[in-house]
Amino acid sequence: MIFSIRDLGFELGPFLLEGWLALAARCVCALAIFLAGSLVSLLLRKKICPALRGRTWHFAATPILLRSLEGPLERMAVFTGFYLALASLPWAIASLPKFLLTVYKVLMTLLFCKGLYQASDVADLLLASCSPEIRSNKTLLSLLNTTYKVLVVILGVATAAQIAGFPIGSIVAGAGLVGLTISLAAQESASNLFSGIVILLDKPFSVGDWITVGDVEGEVIDINFRSTRIRSQDKTVSIVTNSKICSSTVQNAALRTMRPYKFTLGVTYNTTRPQLEQLMADLKKMLDESPYTEKGANIVRLTSFGDSSINILVSAYLKTNAYAVFLEEQNDLNLNIMDIMQKDKVDFAFPSTSVYIERSGS
Repeated sequence: MIFSIRDLGFELGPFLLEGWLALAARCVCALAIFLAGSLVSLLLRKKICPALRGRTWHFAATPILLRSLEGPLERMAVFTGFYLALASLPWAIASLPKFLLTVYKVLMTLLFCKGLYQASDVADLLLASCSPEIRSNKTLLSLLNTTYKVLVVILGVATAAQIAGFPIGSIVAGAGLVGLTISLAAQESASNLFSGIVILLDKPFSVGDWITVGDVEGEVIDINFRSTRIRSQDKTVSIVTNSKICSSTVQNAALRTMRPYKFTLGVTYNTTRPQLEQLMADLKKMLDESPYTEKGANIVRLTSFGDSSINILVSAYLKTNAYAVFLEEQNDLNLNIMDIMQKDKVDFAFPSTSVYIERSGS
């Protein structure tokens, strides 16, 4: 028998009830407590929570938490009234009140954790001080949200299990050994994961940049938490692990403001000094007047005498970092150099060998 009415009394002011009348009075009080909890839930939904959400808060996380905890708080009010109503009744089973209290604590814990779980946008606030590119990175936001939700779930389950009386210490110790084994087996994957986070935060390159990593050169087409995909000029896609990228020197052509245009021009040895001086002056003038080059950085100088040519250094910087545009501008400058060579009547040198035959007297 669950209910016991032996020696049951209910006193309210000068009135004293016993037996079944006392039990009925207890049930009426329990119903009143449950209705009070329901009323608090209604007030939370209609008045209190909307008023709190309408206020201006100093901390950015407060509106997110209020919005996420609104539903769980309403249910917590109802279940609190229900628990207090049951606890106010006279139970014949001695262990039942303790069981009801344990169930109530577990339920409150799970409801609160559900509210925190829904507030995963709080994790995005960790990037509030970062650049707009990082704040808008969907991959990084997804990782933060997932990590936050996993931590909330672990915390909620562990707390509920501890309330229910499970040996959390032993479970955690066993899980630690299993986790250590798994981490040792997945050490490389973990290294790639953290390297991917570093790349997303440090942002040494972005999708669309032209980079060089070791012997791999090309356009970045994808960045994830394990690897980076790079498409080379011949359309071959190379997959480079993030740990290798973090341990290598990365050259990002997209970060430079200009590209070097530099080579050695070889002319034949039958070129006279006036021709050389005129050629160098014309080349320098062409580079200075070109809209492609950075003014003040153009160099045209005679640097050395080779085996079959007089070597002239031609150096400039083109004001572009786009590889396709650079090739176009380089093509125009090369054609201009050919025109100047023809105008100044100077020939390009090419490797040659002169053979001298000595004729001996008879």
